[in-house]
Amino acid sequence: MIVEEQPALQSRIARVCNELGYRDLTPIRSFRELLALTHYAHDPFEQYDLMIINGELIATTGVDPVRFFQSNPQIRHGVIHDARRGLPQAEAIFATGRRQLFMLRTLDRQSLGTVLAYLDV
Repeated sequence: MIVEEQPALQSRIARVCNELGYRDLTPIRSFRELLALTHYAHDPFEQYDLMIINGELIATTGVDPVRFFQSNPQIRHGVIHDARRGLPQAEAIFATGRRQLFMLRTLDRQSLGTVLAYLDV
């Protein structure tokens, strides 16, 4: 799933994912819509291999991204892109044996490709 409120950026991220071989994408435009799919879903067992989310989008809600990720077991892995708080290289901000959450500054083909290869999604 790609959680991004800016249509142009969401399209760019989808294009990069498609170039990397990932086709089954769920576009989400708001945090409210993300909550509807994860917390209030009619199918609570629906699984998502990867959530790519804009860090600004989650920051404006006041929600701690690590706690949000931890409380959503149906999201296997996460990538937060944040131009202000992210590092040039992807950094794991949460990890267990089966689930990982990364943060990075920008989502270009190389940085996202490196993270996705590492996660093997």
